[in-house]
Amino acid sequence: MANKNGFADALNQINTLMKVNQKVGTEALEEAANYFASKMKNNIKDGKGNQHISDKIKVTVVNGEVSVSFGSGAWYWFLANNGHKKSSGRGRVKGQHFVENTMTKEEAKISEIMTKKIIDKMEG
Repeated sequence: MANKNGFADALNQINTLMKVNQKVGTEALEEAANYFASKMKNNIKDGKGNQHISDKIKVTVVNGEVSVSFGSGAWYWFLANNGHKKSSGRGRVKGQHFVENTMTKEEAKISEIMTKKIIDKMEG
């Protein structure tokens, strides 16, 4: 006679989850990171001159670790994001907070991207 208490179904779900390996998790993170990077690029107001922070954004995957960075030589992203004192020493340049604003605005979509990728793999 079939077990009607739900434990068999739960066991099947757990076994399916265990089949979703690290590679799928990394792929889901990479897809979400690419989405985040593209949205953040649209929120950056690049300053004067030839320093374009938005052109320096890149997504890297190293040993299963996914990161969004601004590449070498783009140290000034921190100043643009958080603000800084003016070079004259008088007053401040207001920060754009593009990292935080993008994450806050896109958090639900980023979670959806990762969840969908994993669920699609679980369903086969």
